[in-house]
Amino acid sequence: MANFCSSCGKPVLQNARFCTSCGAAIEGVQPAEVNRQNKRDKVLGRQRPKRTNRLRTAIIIGIVLLLGGWLYANLPKHANPKIEAQPVVASNTTYSPRGQNMFDIPSKVENGKIIIPLDVVKEKKFVAFNYVSPKNTVPLLAYISGEGKLVTAVSMCEPCNSKRFHIKGEELVCNACGSTWELDNLQAISGACGKYPPDAIPSVVVGNEVQIDEAIVARWQRRI
Repeated sequence: MANFCSSCGKPVLQNARFCTSCGAAIEGVQPAEVNRQNKRDKVLGRQRPKRTNRLRTAIIIGIVLLLGGWLYANLPKHANPKIEAQPVVASNTTYSPRGQNMFDIPSKVENGKIIIPLDVVKEKKFVAFNYVSPKNTVPLLAYISGEGKLVTAVSMCEPCNSKRFHIKGEELVCNACGSTWELDNLQAISGACGKYPPDAIPSVVVGNEVQIDEAIVARWQRRI
């Protein structure tokens, strides 16, 4: 389709900038450089948002990861109601990362209570003893948690039938299977028997005695 000069009405070449008859500028025609610049701007205009979006996405992911890590590190520990109710008998206690074994002590039964000496528990920090009845024998343990609480429990890793444990740092470890639990709450850390830590039982301190209700231990049954 031919173009015409708006000034003199003569035909002009397509994309011509000036009329060859009268020299007037042709309206509505853009120079090739302008067209090339517009095309370049369009291309760059499409590309810039992609780079911006990638950067924005990377920043958001980084913030989410940092926030998630902070929240995980600061989550409250799962509470064990039986241990939470136990008395504090010492200051914060630490154990060697090389491991501490159980120390065997005798116990006695008087007036329906299983009794062990508190001073020995505080000195040794981790003790083992038995409740013996005409029907059965139940292995028991007592230790001072990292928070200084007295923890008493049935000394048995039921899936593997182990009755012996040791404490390494902040973890209670089964001597047989190597399953580990958090010392302060007996929450599972690792191992096939993790769902079955030593079953915590309540105890009280009376003078220099740790007293456990005999009836609770006598009717205790394995969970599996």
